[in-house]
Amino acid sequence: MENLKKLAVLLSGVAVVVLMAWVLTVATQSPTGNMARSDRSISGSQGPAQGVEDATGSGFREYRTDRQEPRPGADSIAWRSSERPEGGEKEMPRISGKYPPIGNPNHVFVNAARRILPTVVSIHSMRRFKHPPIDFLPFFRDRDPDEGDDEDNEMESPGSGSGILISPDGYIMTNYHVVEDASDLNVILFDKREYVAELVGGDPTTDVAVLKIEGTALPAAFIGNSDSVQIGEWVMAIGNPLNFTSTVTTGIVSALGRNINIIDTRYRYRVENFIQTDAVINPGNSGGALVNLNGEVIGMNTAIATRNGYYQGYGFAIPVNLAKKVVDDILRYGRVRRAILGVVIQPVDDEEAKREGMTRPMGARIESTGPGSPADKAGMQRGDIILAVDGESVNSVNDLQIKIAQHQPGDTVTLLVWRDRRKWEVDVELGEAPAASVPAVRGNDDEEAPEFDNLGISLRGLSADEKERYNVTGGLLIESVTTGSPAEKAGVIPFSILVSIDGNNLNTVEEFDHILEYSESGKVLKFKVKEGSRRGEFQLLLVEVP
Repeated sequence: MENLKKLAVLLSGVAVVVLMAWVLTVATQSPTGNMARSDRSISGSQGPAQGVEDATGSGFREYRTDRQEPRPGADSIAWRSSERPEGGEKEMPRISGKYPPIGNPNHVFVNAARRILPTVVSIHSMRRFKHPPIDFLPFFRDRDPDEGDDEDNEMESPGSGSGILISPDGYIMTNYHVVEDASDLNVILFDKREYVAELVGGDPTTDVAVLKIEGTALPAAFIGNSDSVQIGEWVMAIGNPLNFTSTVTTGIVSALGRNINIIDTRYRYRVENFIQTDAVINPGNSGGALVNLNGEVIGMNTAIATRNGYYQGYGFAIPVNLAKKVVDDILRYGRVRRAILGVVIQPVDDEEAKREGMTRPMGARIESTGPGSPADKAGMQRGDIILAVDGESVNSVNDLQIKIAQHQPGDTVTLLVWRDRRKWEVDVELGEAPAASVPAVRGNDDEEAPEFDNLGISLRGLSADEKERYNVTGGLLIESVTTGSPAEKAGVIPFSILVSIDGNNLNTVEEFDHILEYSESGKVLKFKVKEGSRRGEFQLLLVEVP
């Protein structure tokens, strides 16, 4: 009997080996063509053969999974990161992510707070402002809930907010609404040192601004990656709410990609794609840091959902990747260069998704393309649904807007598009929004800029500090350019430097006025212009006198 049992066990083992060999043989002999097609088609539909373009669009090609990774953008400031390439500058090591499943997690929060607190500053100013809408109240714009809603109720009052040190030489990132119409800007550091601050520039379309204080070896924040933020992860909010300096609160990421309509709708290219958190934040937190548990900035606190002016459960932060791009543009060009596709887009609802053969609503649908726009040149059409940008899924209209806004004009992006119940890929070289449609705000003195209506520009002289900042010995600052004017048609943009006209160097507005006085209608003036930054390039622009 014992021998029979051993024989049964042996035969079972042999059977298992034979069965495995048969499975492997069948698998290796199965054709792979069907699998390859299913990787590139939806709901059983099949596209044209690989490498063959379809008549649906001149630049369209069948979707493939072996896509390239997104291209990184260039920085104009030495943003601190917790991770550095081999041989690079030694930075503070990343805080351990191996948290105990059970026990006291205090050390995680304490270490993150120690890392970020020295880099968050308090900003104080005098400003003139009007009351904003009460539903979504930016922190800086505090108000008495019992006051009326008179839109003409303008007042002057001391204001306060927060900011984030982003470089050892004193550049500070904050909200534009913290410094809007403000004067006598003062900054107090975590260690109580006080500085006078200068407004370098701001962008109302994203609510981001840059300040500068004169200092060296200042603490600079570590910058994280807001694209990797996930709903449910722990975060900390740091700022100066209600003048309680260096306050730290904790919470989680409650939602991503929120559009709360707090940026003025007059701005066509406004961008809202906020991180929502339940960390307690109040008036005075504006411009402060939202960080992960490694102490890395992932957002800049900007607004709260409230009906009484104070915390009622949720706050909203600008993703740091967008804020970085805006800061870099301000420092490099003196303004924000907004990349565009040149399309009008709408959300996709459930009914449309079913009609188009999609499994669920996703992406952003093109309502129209501008003639000659980047999308039009790439062969995109009304009804196309954009599903992804450089492999990153598009979840909503504002999600597409921020993904494009984080690029530079001239960048080429790969779009995943749904058309004719099939996925396609198309490369699009992004265009640039007109300078006049993305308003720039720069710090300057109180000198009124004289306007030259016939050319459509206003000018003023440069201070000694501005000459040093822009690396010029003379010239005039172009403060504004009228849409449709001769100057705008010639390519002149606000906050660039007019160095000379027809070879005649300019140092005063009177010199410009003298040249214009003797210029007859139809004469073409040669403007030598420098982009409004230290590293800006010179251009020769031809402006016709009307």
